Amino acid sequence: MTKFRMAALIALALLVIGGIMPAAAQDDVVILGDEGAKPVTDAAYIPDVFDIGVDGEMFFRIRNSAAGFTAAERARIINARLVHIVSFAPVDPASVNIRTIRGKPTIYVGNVRLVTVYPSDVQGAEAGSMAALARIWADSTACCLERVATWPNVAPVE
Repeated sequence: MTKFRMAALIALALLVIGGIMPAAAQDDVVILGDEGAKPVTDAAYIPDVFDIGVDGEMFFRIRNSAAGFTAAERARIINARLVHIVSFAPVDPASVNIRTIRGKPTIYVGNVRLVTVYPSDVQGAEAGSMAALARIWADSTACCLERVATWPNVAPVE
């Protein structure tokens, strides 16, 4: 590889890292979190239920729309967040936590918001409460993330 190509690759890496680091330095990383960031769902067939997971490990299911987003839009947002989490966030069971945002339980992995549980989710899952469903989703996320993340910052499952 020529010195010019090596310098170009290093410059590109620094630009990418520079674009990522400010987001990681914030207290709360939000990916596609507002009305202006709705993903396009332009498909001939849109299913009613969306399995959320990575590499064959299902974390939870999205069945209903909420907060002005269709179930398909929510699933695409959550999947984009999962890509970020698996790529950049500290992934271990202890990093999965639940915080209350605007009165609703929200699952985080590290400082990255994954999903907020809404009343419509409780009805679709036939769970007792938003808090109970958030705990189920958080536990499943912690368990499954540990199985799919295979790099050194994850403690092995024993």
